[in-house]
Amino acid sequence: MGTIIKWGMAALIVHGALRASEAYWTYYAFRDAVQATAQFAGAMSEHDVHALVMEIAADMDIPVQPEQVTVRKGGNHTIVEASYVDRIEILPTYFRPWGFEVNVDALTVVIPKAQDLTPAQ
Repeated sequence: MGTIIKWGMAALIVHGALRASEAYWTYYAFRDAVQATAQFAGAMSEHDVHALVMEIAADMDIPVQPEQVTVRKGGNHTIVEASYVDRIEILPTYFRPWGFEVNVDALTVVIPKAQDLTPAQ
């Protein structure tokens, strides 16, 4: 009987760890996508970057609201901040709210267009 209880407890711990790791995996993928968006936001406006971040969040099923995302551009920096709360199933049928924050400060890369380049002489 003791072995069954131990196996049951181990299964619950593994279940919670897997569910939490799935949420963190999604968070890191979202953060990386936001980082890339900010880095290559060159000529885009703050509104365009905000819309792109919201599109990324929708594609990844991340429960972030538009008012939870702020975008600031200054000089060659793009700063994106976002926060959201996800529900993680720690135990079967027991969900716990878990907060995630994304803070990205990226140097903006402007990729020149072919017509803007002059051949070396």
